[in-house]
Amino acid sequence: MDELFEKMKKLIAEKLEIEEDKITMDSSFRQDLGADSLDTYELVYAIEEEMGIAIPDEKANEFETVRDALDFLKSQQK
Repeated sequence: MDELFEKMKKLIAEKLEIEEDKITMDSSFRQDLGADSLDTYELVYAIEEEMGIAIPDEKANEFETVRDALDFLKSQQK
């Protein structure tokens, strides 16, 4: 498993107060992980802080699954 995914899992588990083992690449933030719009906003903010990148709101709104967020983060890495 890659390091970025592991970091994401920790953040998601912490913010949504769920077990890390419930989180997969294909987990939907809303359907599978039970996140509401405030949860997803807080999660995006936490990811920005942890990873040191900015995520535009319109992009963050496109994150349906953990993979969507991870793919965006990977695209921003140099």
